[in-house]
Amino acid sequence: MKTSVVYIYPTYSTFIKKDIDFLSKKYIVKTPKHNWGNKKLIFLNFFQQFVFLSRNILSCQAVFVMFGGYWSFLPTVFGKLFNKPVYIILGGTDCVSFPSLNYGSLRKPLMKIFIKWSYQLCEKLVPVDKSLVYSDYCYYEKSHYKHQGFKFFFPRISTSYKVIHNGFDPIYFNTDIEEKIPNSFVTVASISDMKRFKLKGIDLVVQLAGIYKNCSFTVIGISENVIAQLDSIPNNVTFFPPLSSNQFKQYLFNSEFVLHLSISEGFPNSLCEAMLCRCIPIGSSVGAIPHIIKDTGYLISSSNMEFIKDEFYKIVNSTRTSRLELASKARDRVIENFHISKREKSFMELIDSGN
Repeated sequence: MKTSVVYIYPTYSTFIKKDIDFLSKKYIVKTPKHNWGNKKLIFLNFFQQFVFLSRNILSCQAVFVMFGGYWSFLPTVFGKLFNKPVYIILGGTDCVSFPSLNYGSLRKPLMKIFIKWSYQLCEKLVPVDKSLVYSDYCYYEKSHYKHQGFKFFFPRISTSYKVIHNGFDPIYFNTDIEEKIPNSFVTVASISDMKRFKLKGIDLVVQLAGIYKNCSFTVIGISENVIAQLDSIPNNVTFFPPLSSNQFKQYLFNSEFVLHLSISEGFPNSLCEAMLCRCIPIGSSVGAIPHIIKDTGYLISSSNMEFIKDEFYKIVNSTRTSRLELASKARDRVIENFHISKREKSFMELIDSGN
């Protein structure tokens, strides 16, 4: 008979589903569905989470928590009380602070305290990239901090950590290089407000489109509300709200490049998915992006538009031979380094070892 593990998250997403799917091969995965995105429900969520943990902590073998936040505190307390290992998966926003952009969980004093307590009490921290532990930061010129990562904000925390990258299925994301439309660029990001429009670098994409009119730009994931607020958009930019999986893949299949100019990132899933579809990656030098791209594409080291424009000129004037080589290398890099089987194996080893 299968034993159980608990998996807690603030809001559901496809990358959480992937974790639950492979954990379900060996364990019964119990997932409370509390809406931590609604601030008005925080106290109710604490009560409901207390009841859920009271009923399930004794029978489970381990507890996984996606992101540090209010929702990660009680699981770590229960873990200590009942000697159950709690692993907090660090995803990005829980390790950074950008006050000028109103972004990052660690910019919020009260949430920062709950995150600190959680990180101190848990068995192990599981960042999706080493940059979330400690990293120098210089991409965004107006950044308040020159460093990011939980070790920078909580230097006295002694909890051990293990980096486990996100994982991807190369069979599901695959296409023929001949389907690519020359000088086509795709950007994928969840954009629910104008703050995230800037955070994900979509403002820079629009500016690039205005300069490079012979290129086509597709941006996927923008809410209808944000699209309605935009004006003076170049004709070579197309915005889409979140698409179905099949529609989303079709744009990855057809695009020659994937453009990811975020100011802050943990481990961007859409970048790897596009690279599996042989999109040549172009990304800002933040979070895991440099490690993901490495020598398979182009890294942009500054958010200064004049700098980006000059770098982009080199990209659009690259030869077809070099593009074919990079497209092939991009897919190979994800397969070799970020296959879903590697993440699955690492999770199972965590559970089996109990530490």
